[in-house]
Amino acid sequence: MNVRLLSFTLIGILVVTASAWGQFSSNDLAILVAAASANNTTVSVAEINKTSSGQSAIQTINVDPTAIRVSGSATSTLYAANSNDGTLFCFTGANTSNTSSNVNTITARAVVTINNAGTVTLATTYTGTSGNQTRCATTMDNTNWYIGDQSGFYTNSSSSASPSGNIRSVKSFGGTVYGFTASASLPPVGTISAPSGGTYTGLPGLANGATTRQDFYLISSGSNGSTFDVLYVLDASTATAGTIFKYSLVSSNWTANGTYPTSFGGFGLAAEQSGGGAALYVSTGTGATVTNSVIKLTDDAGFNSTINITTGNNVTLFTAATGTIIKGIAFAPSSTPTPVEMTSFTAIAQKMSAQLIWNTATEVNN
Repeated sequence: MNVRLLSFTLIGILVVTASAWGQFSSNDLAILVAAASANNTTVSVAEINKTSSGQSAIQTINVDPTAIRVSGSATSTLYAANSNDGTLFCFTGANTSNTSSNVNTITARAVVTINNAGTVTLATTYTGTSGNQTRCATTMDNTNWYIGDQSGFYTNSSSSASPSGNIRSVKSFGGTVYGFTASASLPPVGTISAPSGGTYTGLPGLANGATTRQDFYLISSGSNGSTFDVLYVLDASTATAGTIFKYSLVSSNWTANGTYPTSFGGFGLAAEQSGGGAALYVSTGTGATVTNSVIKLTDDAGFNSTINITTGNNVTLFTAATGTIIKGIAFAPSSTPTPVEMTSFTAIAQKMSAQLIWNTATEVNN
């Protein structure tokens, strides 16, 4: 196992060049690991493969504790995402060397990225609100950032949320940015139209969510061209009880395709098309569960078919060291940008329908 400590300076945009052995395999996963169940701790990024059970990390990048601090004890922070082109692994944290204050009270915050070569960059900073958590970030062009925060959406160097609301993970798929909220009064997933001053629009057809919703992921099944047409939503009320919801985009509306109950809760989620169905990668627990794991599940059902996960086929890929916590999960950054296809008529219809139905939803409440 390779372990590195990458140092930061706090002047401007920070880039650290990694040696060649730090290159990620684009066929692997990258996971965020908080060092302790504390409200101010350090974070590392571990690379694991998608298939081997009980494996050790391929490499671990320890992010400099004098630049980025995170909360391990919070149950709704440290989600992970990829950039739209897949070349960056992205997350957020407090931009500070303070080791004693609750990081949720520290308003200086940053987006951190890692590319395929292992280069760590402090991509941008923003000023949050004391008491509200920084959550997740993604980008369409690797320059302008969509940052999810407990106060709402932020972007580069901003100091106020626009639009406001309680946002958890933020991810981009096929040229569209999606946000996630654990709200009982709104659908759990919606689109955001701009990095700042945009409109958050709930996906049409989705029922309102719940405060126990944790994360989401979309895949392109191939049944509708390049459209991202299958959605998985992860819910966990306890470390031993969770639910995975499946939806498919049918005639511009998201149709429910059943649920799968987990016995391991669930916090972070990534997924990809696999055969006629999908492979799902889940970090277990509720976001603050120590010594938790990454589990691979296989949904054998395809587009617009009832979710079909056989519990006996689930594979525990990796388990955190004693006292540490696996948080968000995403794919390892690729060396080659993923091409963005032209938006399909289905996707255009989806967005138009969503705007008509949810054009008043500029406030996202928990």
